[in-house]
Parts: sequence; C-alpha cells; structure tokens
Amino acid sequence: MKGKRLLTLLIGALAITSLLIVGCSPEAATPSEEEEATTPAEEEEEEVAPSAPEGETVALRMQTPFPTGFIMYQAGNNWAMSLNDMSGGRFDATMNAGGAVVDPLKEMRAVHEAVLDATYTGAHYHTSEVGFAGDLFNLYPAGTDPWEFIVWYYDGGGAAMHQEMYDRKDMNVKAFLGGMTSAELFGWFAEPVTSMDSFEGMKFRTAGIWGEMLNEAGASVVSMPGGEVYEALQRGVIDAFEFSTPGVDYSAGFHELGAYVHGPGIHAPQAAFEVLINKDVWNSLPADMQSIFEHSCEAALVRSWSLVDGADTIAMQALKDYGTEFVKLPDEVQIAVTKLAHEKYAELALEDEFFAKVYESQTEFNKAFRIYKDFAQPSPDLMTP
Repeated sequence: MKGKRLLTLLIGALAITSLLIVGCSPEAATPSEEEEATTPAEEEEEEVAPSAPEGETVALRMQTPFPTGFIMYQAGNNWAMSLNDMSGGRFDATMNAGGAVVDPLKEMRAVHEAVLDATYTGAHYHTSEVGFAGDLFNLYPAGTDPWEFIVWYYDGGGAAMHQEMYDRKDMNVKAFLGGMTSAELFGWFAEPVTSMDSFEGMKFRTAGIWGEMLNEAGASVVSMPGGEVYEALQRGVIDAFEFSTPGVDYSAGFHELGAYVHGPGIHAPQAAFEVLINKDVWNSLPADMQSIFEHSCEAALVRSWSLVDGADTIAMQALKDYGTEFVKLPDEVQIAVTKLAHEKYAELALEDEFFAKVYESQTEFNKAFRIYKDFAQPSPDLMTP
C-alpha cells in the first residue's frame, strides 16, 4: 500500500551498562592480624545474595500478542534485548510474536500454566479472567493520561493492586508495568461526528468496554480482527472504526480510505502494557536478577513510550502531507462520552468490589494530582514562540 511505503520507522536498541558492586576495604591491622583477615573477608563475601553460577544463563521463553511488524512487538522485543544486556548475558530472553508459541491473547494463561515463562501484553486482553478491572490497568474511556497513570501506579498504590488483581484469581504470575503509549486516535469515520446523535445506527468496529458504551449510545458495534478493517470500511460493511495511535494507523494505510480521522482519543487516553512472569520462575531467580528484571521493566516503560510517540509524531505529519482530513471531536461529544463512561464505571463498581477499589483509588489520586499540575505546570501553548 502507498501508505506503507511512505513511512519507515528506525528503532534504536537500548544499551544499559551494568552496575559495579564495590566491596569495602578491611580496617588497618597488625601484620599478624592481616594474615588472619582473609578468612573473615571470604566469609563476608559468601553472605552476598546468591546469583546464577558463572557461565550459566536463565532462559526465558516469552511471547507478545502482536505480530512482528507492530510497534508494540518492537517495544517488547527491545525490552527483552535490554534485559539480556543489563544482566550481562545471565538472562537469555527470547520474544516471540503472537501465535508463535500459543494463540494470540492467550499469553497470560500460558504464563500461569508455565507454557511461557513471561509475556509482554495488556491487561485488557484478559478481562474474561480477571474482570473489568483489567481495563483500569490499560486503557479505558475518559480514564487517566499516561503520566497520571504512571505516577499513580508507582507512588499511589497501583502496583500493589496490579498484583492483587491476579492473586485474587489465583493466577501464578508476577506483574510489572512495562510499556506505555499516549492516546489513540478516536477513530476513522465515513462522515464527521458532530454530536452523540451521529452514533445512532452507526456500524462501528471496536470491542471491550468502549464497545458496550457505544451500543448504549445507539451504535451497532462490530468486532473483527485488525487485518479485516481496511476492506470492511472500503466495502461499507462498517461506517467507522478505531484502531490505534497515528503511527500504527498510518502504517496500516487507513488514510487511503478517504475517511475522516477524529481526535482526541477520549476513549483511550493512554495504553499501558504489562510484563507478566511465571511466579515459580520469578521465585527461582536470585535477588540480584530479580532486581535487574524489575528495573529493566521500568526502563522499557519509558523507552516504549518514546518509541511510539516518536513514530506518531512523524506519522501525523505524513497524514497531513497526504491530505487526510482531521476532525476535532466537539467538546459536547467529549463531555457526553465522559458522562457515559463514568456512569458505566459506577455500575461496574456495584458489581465488583475490586473494580470499585481500583477505580476509587485512581479517581481520588487523579483529583489531587490534577490540582497540583494545573497550578504548577505551565501550559505548552503559552510557551510556544
């Protein structure tokens, strides 16, 4: 497709230098004491946390739900390669594309059952097993923006709730945050959206909790694999669809369809991706390798966000150069989507105590966080020359 030829994304691999551990020198001693000092020094060295024997590696067979050409596969593979680098080769992690080992979207269950050692995936892909709280740890309409989510996750109690989500379902997995994107595009439409009435009778391709909300707004939601979307709009099988961020949508050639692209992506203000590792594998790792694993996830979070945002920035200009028509979603529609969303969350909170716990935690934290940000953080519009 013409769109695919216009844009080639170059991805740089991370190289992170390992930390050196420097021991303390023994105190000065008399000559006779110095001869005896070697034994205590050796004993102290033996008390250091155990590590994998020299020359041995811990192999990790992993899989994402994404094909190799998808940017989030690249993000997951970058993480795997950095994990190997950070450990000095003590980890031998291999990232497989969706379907290579197990069916795509079955990765969490495969990690639980030790078919896979780990996965780089999204919590919203397995809400059938963990409940709709899985959406609160990935993307959901009128939810948190990327930085709000990250701060809540690390410093507002989110990480503990992330693990609790799996523990309460007796899933044998250890959970980490490992990836992030900014907001998706709101979608591609055969006709511009001017009000909530525009959704009445609209054949809209989406899924999950956003699909349920659109059904309630009068749309006819259609679920289909991403590979079928292009032809479906072309043939009139659907009137509109949402897929991903600008870089992903551009690489799929959606701009060639002549549809109107809408933003902002209030249905998905951010997308967070998780790393899950089998608990038995995790518990078998020495403390220093657990630390390397955990901090590699933190590094991958930042790098993936930059990777996707960089690709999206280039894609937005390419879409403009192509002549794509951009439509800013009216404020009244964004307000209506927000109202519809939080009414749905209130219903879910009554049905699921854990959903209520996570939702309340995020909501209360974001109120305080936004008060601070609104006062302290200058607007980019006012700093533009």
